[in-house]
Amino acid sequence: MRRIAFLLVLITLAAAAAFGILQIARGQGAGGSEVIVSSERDGENLREIYAPAEGESANQPMIGFIDSPSATCYQPDPAQDVCYINWYYTSVDASPNYMISMTVAINDFGIVANVAGFFQTSMYVPYNMLDRGFKVACGPLGASGSPYLGKAYAWTIRARDSANLKSANYGTVYCPAYTP
Repeated sequence: MRRIAFLLVLITLAAAAAFGILQIARGQGAGGSEVIVSSERDGENLREIYAPAEGESANQPMIGFIDSPSATCYQPDPAQDVCYINWYYTSVDASPNYMISMTVAINDFGIVANVAGFFQTSMYVPYNMLDRGFKVACGPLGASGSPYLGKAYAWTIRARDSANLKSANYGTVYCPAYTP
């Protein structure tokens, strides 16, 4: 009889712990509406922090802006219509929350990189982690509207933390022209 009572108590405690974990995980999924908590613009570049519309987290974001300096498009061989887009580094922090993911998207290709976190409060992705960068066509002179440059590519970097707060950077990078 004692074994059965002990087993029932143990099962009840395990179920309560499991539901507590599920309650935390439920808040991480995509869901309700979001509001922009903070936004910065520098020329064509924009970065924003999103938070769930309800609750206290919308008033006090813990996730920081994504730092992604020096978006560049370079052409290693001028005899080929091949360019690479890369950043010197990308980083974001969300202390005390954990970083879940950071994705990079280029307008013509969609998501080109997805970095996942594991119990870390910040993410730092150096340029060499993305190899040479993302291969794109350089384009002919004037393809971006500038008579001296090739194609222009819009990019978006998004990050999400364990409290489902999101941060995003948007920008445009111009490639050198391919002149055969």
